[in-house]
Order: sequence, then structure tokens, then C-alpha cells
Amino acid sequence: MKTNIYFLMLFMSITGIAYAQENKPAANEDRIFDVPANEINKRFFIALDKGDKMQIELVDMKDLARIGNIDSLLKIFLKDLTPLKDSLADELTVKRIDYVMEPPAAKKIRIRQERPSGKSFLIQQNDVAALKLEQDTVHFIGVVVVPGTKTIHRYRISFFVNHLEDLVNYADGRLQARLVSLRENVNSNWVRGDKGMMHIKKDYTISSSVPGGSIYAHGDYLAFAPTVAIQNYKNYFVPSFSVGTTMITGTMGSSGRTHEIGAYWEPNFFFGKNSEGKVKTYRNDFLTLAYGTGPGRKGVEKKEPYLQYVFSVSYLIHRSGDYLEKHTFRAGIGRMSLFEGKTKIEPVLYFHEFFKGVTPGMRLIQSF
Repeated sequence: MKTNIYFLMLFMSITGIAYAQENKPAANEDRIFDVPANEINKRFFIALDKGDKMQIELVDMKDLARIGNIDSLLKIFLKDLTPLKDSLADELTVKRIDYVMEPPAAKKIRIRQERPSGKSFLIQQNDVAALKLEQDTVHFIGVVVVPGTKTIHRYRISFFVNHLEDLVNYADGRLQARLVSLRENVNSNWVRGDKGMMHIKKDYTISSSVPGGSIYAHGDYLAFAPTVAIQNYKNYFVPSFSVGTTMITGTMGSSGRTHEIGAYWEPNFFFGKNSEGKVKTYRNDFLTLAYGTGPGRKGVEKKEPYLQYVFSVSYLIHRSGDYLEKHTFRAGIGRMSLFEGKTKIEPVLYFHEFFKGVTPGMRLIQSF
């Protein structure tokens, strides 16, 4: 009995310590120089030179227009950093600087430096030089007021650069131009890059985990991607195009799978002579449903071409001429993807009724 009591007391003391540690309030320093993760709703990355990048974290997309000119903020930061340059002179230390611009208090700067656990060197033409492999980090933390309310939103703009002194090269107007581009194109078409990130098609330097930048999305979004195609049907050469919607669901990371479900209207065009001997275009429309599944992202090392696991079925909803039978179906199983997924080759089968008049074919699909 005593043993059980001692064990219970020990267990309660351990869990009490663990609970206290887990619920330990944040230090004043962290409250000042960090933004709570649950406040941020949007996150974007902007590619700069030589692997440098800028990260934008917002509560609301409208806050981007309220921040002000980022090039001016960078110039002010560099000026405020001037008296502290001597403490940053060691080029081999990895630096993190947090720069808080929250009124009404004065601006605050926190500097952290550490040396890598190991040493790296560059040997070139018999010269040996110390090599820095980790990037320096600078966080701008500020607030904006939501017009017409007493609500404030915090934001964080971060720079990840190979060398801290490289920041001065970016205060030339390009940063503000990228933020304007983000604001204007965030709701436009996004495309997937080779590394699994989504990029704004009109400005490929801007990326995010998912279209629109939401950090709480699970990779679910709608895509509107028109395509053109050519295919053979018996001895006919048949061009077509399609418009419709694809819903993509699943995880966007390096693991997991994505699922695509699409519905498309697809006019096919046959060319022949009418009773008067004149060339005429005969349009035959299909309604297509497609389902595909695959890895959450294509591995970086994976080379083109690659096989996509897609099943599609189409039904003839408008018939013109005598090229296709009534109640014609077309089924496709699998697609070979080329040129980063923009071009696809799909084997298909045409048939009508219950697999009558089965005719094989091949489609070449080009998306934009």
C-alpha cells in the first residue's frame, strides 16, 4: 500500500513539473521579438539573388497595402544598424536579427550570433578560405491598424541572405515591386514547381505552400486550366480544346498523396465535305470526368517523363455528322507527362452502347 502511495506521489510530482513546463508563460523577450504562430494566416516566399529569399507573413491579405514601402523600411533598418556594425563584423558567425517597429515605443533590435559547430573551408587555386554555409536571418516585425476599427494586425517580413551585408543591394526598388506584384496577382493562376511549391504564374519568383498563401489549408484548391489536344479517331485527325474545373485535395508536403477530380467540356472538330462538296467543320462535344492520384509532390531527383495515374471517361453530349455513333463513350487510363506536366500523352478507347465498336486512339494534350 505504501509503495502505491509513494508511486502515486512521484507520478503526480513528475506530471506537475511537466505541466508547469508546458504551460510556462513566454519570456518577455519572446513576447517582444516573436509573433505568435496562431496570429499568422498567410505566408509567401519571394526568390531573390543567389539563393537569398524574402518571406512575408500576414494576418490578412489587405494588410500588405498598409505596411508601407518595404524598400524604405529596409533603408531605415540599415541606418539603425550602423552603430552596431562592429558587433557584427565576424563574417563566419550565423546571425539572427529581430527588428521590432511597434509604436508607440521606440524601435527595438535583438541580435543573436553563433558559430557553426564545425568548420568548412573553400580550397581554390591553392588558397584556403573559411566557408560560411548557413544564411543570416533578419525579421521585421510591425503592426498595422485595420481602418475603421481599433484592431491591429501584426506582420513579419523576413530576409534569409547568404551574408548580412548583401541586404544593402536589395534597397533598389525591387522588393516593393515584388510586393505589389503579390498583391495584384495573389488571386490569379498558380502553378506547381518541381520542388512542390506553388508559384504565381504571372510572377514565378513568388511562391507559397498552397495557392493564396494560407498556412492552414491542406492543399485543397480549385484550378481552372484550359487545354488543347489532338487525337486520332479511326483515320481522322481530330483537334479539340477543353475548359472546366479541377479540384485538388490532399497534402502538399514531401509525403502523402494528392487527388484530382475534374469536369470538362470538350468540343472535338472533324473536317469533311458536305453534299455540295465544300469543306465543313463538324463539332462533336464530350463531357469529361477525370480522376487522378499521385504523390504529394514530384521528387526533386525524378526526371521527366513520368507516369500519371489518371482515369477519365467522356460521353458524347452533342453530335454533328456521322463520324461518331450515338451514345459514344471515350475512356482513358493513365497519362505520360512531359515537360513538367504541361504536355501529356493519353491512350484512349472509343466505344458506344456497351463496348460496341471499340476503337483505340491516342491523345496529345497541352495545358497552359
